[in-house]
Amino acid sequence: MKNVKLTVGIVATVLSLMIPDAMAQGQGPNPDAINIESPFKGVVFNMNPTGLTVRGELNPPNPPANKTSGSSKIKSENRSVHFAIKGARITRGGWRPCELKDLQRGDSVTVTFMAPKQGSSKFAATQVDIAKTELSAADKLPILGKPGKLLFEDDFSRSAMPPKWRLGKGFWEIHDGVVAAAENPDDHHGAYAYAEPRFPYKDIVAEFSFKFDGSTGCHLMMEDSNYKGAHAGHIIRATVTPTSAQLADSKFGTMKNEIYEKNKDPNTSPEEKKQIQESIKDKAASFKIALDPGKWHQARVEVVGDEMLISIDNQPVGYLKSEGVTHPTKNMVGFTVAGKSTQLDNVKVWDATVRSDWSRNRSDVLAVLRKQ
Repeated sequence: MKNVKLTVGIVATVLSLMIPDAMAQGQGPNPDAINIESPFKGVVFNMNPTGLTVRGELNPPNPPANKTSGSSKIKSENRSVHFAIKGARITRGGWRPCELKDLQRGDSVTVTFMAPKQGSSKFAATQVDIAKTELSAADKLPILGKPGKLLFEDDFSRSAMPPKWRLGKGFWEIHDGVVAAAENPDDHHGAYAYAEPRFPYKDIVAEFSFKFDGSTGCHLMMEDSNYKGAHAGHIIRATVTPTSAQLADSKFGTMKNEIYEKNKDPNTSPEEKKQIQESIKDKAASFKIALDPGKWHQARVEVVGDEMLISIDNQPVGYLKSEGVTHPTKNMVGFTVAGKSTQLDNVKVWDATVRSDWSRNRSDVLAVLRKQ
C-alpha cells in the first residue's frame, strides 16, 4: 500500500511539472474553454525565462446546453493560465521597472496581456506587475514634483467650511472630520468651493483623500481669478470618476473665451462643434481606471512646468503636457463635485519644483497609463 501511495505521489508531482512546460510549448488551455480578461490577477505558480503560469480566478467554460436546473449564474473558479512573457515589461508597484529575477513563485501579480492569435492557445503578456503588500517611504513620494513650502492644508476638524473655504454652489457639510459635497439639482451646476485665503502659485503638488457616495465625478480646479482670457479664470483641472482620470488644459481648451462662447451659442452647428473639439483634442487626456466607489482613495496631482501628473493610491494613472499648464499666476485651488455626493478629507497643497529623476522616470511612468 505504501508503494502504491508513493507511486501516485510521484506521478502527480511529475504531471504538475509537465503541465506548465507543455503550456509553454503551445499546448496550453483552449482559449475557447475559459473566459479571461486583461488584466489578470493571481499568484505565480511556475515560471521560466519565457513563460509564467499564474493561478487566479476566472470564469469556467459555458455550462452544458442540456443543463435544466440550478442557478444560471456561472461561478468563478481558480484556474492556472500560462502567459508568454518574452518582451513583457516587469514592474513593481505599477511602473517601477524591475527584472525577471525579482519575480518568485508565490508572488501576487497583475498580468496585462493580449488575447491569443487565431489557432494559438498562448496569451502574450505585455506587462507583469509584482504586487507590493506595503509601500516603502520612497514609493509614496511624488513622482514629477518635489514638494517645498506647504501652502494650504485642511483636515476638516471643525463643524463648518469657513473660514478656510469660500463656498459657491451646492451642499457642503462637515461631519466627524470629513466633508461631504453634493450638487444641488436646482443649481444645474456642480457644487464648488475654493480654498481661502487665495495664494499665488505656479507649480504645486496637491493631495487629498476622497470617497464616492453617489457622485459622478470630483474635480480639482486650479485657476487665476485675474485672467480674462478664459471663462471664470479656469486654467487647468484634474478629474476623477470611478472609471476614469482626466486632465485638462482649460485655458487653451474648452474654457478659452472664444471656444466657450462658440460652444454655448445655439447657432453653432453640430459640425462646427465637432471641428472645435477636434482642434483642442490635445488640450485634454482621459485614462481608464477602476476604483471601488465604496472605499477611500488618495489622489495626488502634480503640476510642474507644462506637465501634469495624477496618481491614485500611489499609482500614476494620468498625464498631460500642454501649454496652459505652465500658466505662471494661478491663485485659486478648489473642488467641484458633480452628482449626489463625494466625501473629502486631508487636503494639502505644496509649492513644488521638478524632481531631479523625473526625466529618467518619465517614459516608465507613461508606459503604464491606460489612455482612453
